[in-house]
Amino acid sequence: MANRMFKIFKEHYNMKKYWLLSCLFSVVFEGTGWAQIDTSDRPLAHAIIGTKFFLTTPERKIEKLDSLLQQFPDRGKDKIGEQYDGLRLDIAMSYFKAGDKAKAANWLKRLRTPEGRLRAAVNAGGFLLEENEKGNAPLVEAKIRPMVDSVSNAFRKDSSCKEAYSRLMPVYIRALLAMGKQDKIVYYLQPLYIANGGKFPSDVKTRILTKTEAYKLTDNLSYNYGIALAATGRAKEAIAVLARMYLTGEEVSDKILADIKEASNKIPGGAAYFQHLTDSVRNYYKEKLTSFAKYKIDVNGKNVDLNALKGRYVLLDFWGSWCRPCRASHPHLKELYAKYKDKGFEIVGIASEHAKTKEECIRLWKTAITEDGLTWLQVLNNENALKFDAVKEYNVTAFPTKILLDRDGNIIGRYVGNGNGGEAFSTRLEQLLGN
Repeated sequence: MANRMFKIFKEHYNMKKYWLLSCLFSVVFEGTGWAQIDTSDRPLAHAIIGTKFFLTTPERKIEKLDSLLQQFPDRGKDKIGEQYDGLRLDIAMSYFKAGDKAKAANWLKRLRTPEGRLRAAVNAGGFLLEENEKGNAPLVEAKIRPMVDSVSNAFRKDSSCKEAYSRLMPVYIRALLAMGKQDKIVYYLQPLYIANGGKFPSDVKTRILTKTEAYKLTDNLSYNYGIALAATGRAKEAIAVLARMYLTGEEVSDKILADIKEASNKIPGGAAYFQHLTDSVRNYYKEKLTSFAKYKIDVNGKNVDLNALKGRYVLLDFWGSWCRPCRASHPHLKELYAKYKDKGFEIVGIASEHAKTKEECIRLWKTAITEDGLTWLQVLNNENALKFDAVKEYNVTAFPTKILLDRDGNIIGRYVGNGNGGEAFSTRLEQLLGN
């Protein structure tokens, strides 16, 4: 139970945003070394997380910090130091929210680890851009640039510092975008785009954590990269980047399609090139569907019948018995299924289980299907996964993920997460099949 509570608190803590004033920048943009958080020292981790969430005033948090320092000496740049920096940053933010900027700045000066400074820098930049994007962009860009250049140069040299590089990019690119520095956007994003196989993992996280009504295309690094390529005379590369987003369902909108057409008009044969990409991607995924049907069997031990899905909108629902958000989405899916199944809509559940044995995976899977009352087609991805891994083949990087196919089997939507994705998916179905 303690470990489970720790995991919940840790996830909540990682989602919190710490916003700082511009006058505090000078104390957080220092250091060039990077390290990942290590919270293996559970007693300290539990105490610090409890302090952040259950003590409401900075004074009480400081008292607790002093007490913890006597039990667990702060040695600086190690896992304990990073944990303490998280608490120091929390104290600084408590003072900031209370309007005491001087005390907030004083606590920020006490950050000792590269991880602490990185976290403060990213969130400070985010706050300032949220406050006044165009007005504060030059300040944010100038202050973050030394960090960005440090990790960028290291990554270009030997692929190190990838995590820090990736974490800095969303806020830094937002500043560059506000300043109209498209050439710099290409320079900084290209190495990560190539290294990640044509995507930015942070885009998935951004999509999940941003409310549907607040989300903008310019929150997506792939989109910004594609537009920057087009703006700097690299239209063919821009078409490839934007087409990949559109055709894989990462971002499906009239705006992206218009951007693709605009880029296509800039080069001879641009429209034909986009059509070639379209045909290639669609044929690729049709082959995936064929392989899926060949190697997967349903919950009753029968082969998947693709003919039963032809001419219907199909939702591929990637889930698992262990995934609470996945299962929390099932009641809503049942409502949608009842509403649209007679209008040409079908669901295919694709579960991934983590048990040690095949028998246990099957037991967990079937139990969850029964408990959740799922009546649509269900397959277990663990079955013949070496021959066809649907999670890998459909580039699923988070659970739950739902992929919508049109009547011809082409991807027309990808929805990651529960709340935001569920809302967007419901709207899309209404557009396609009516109210």
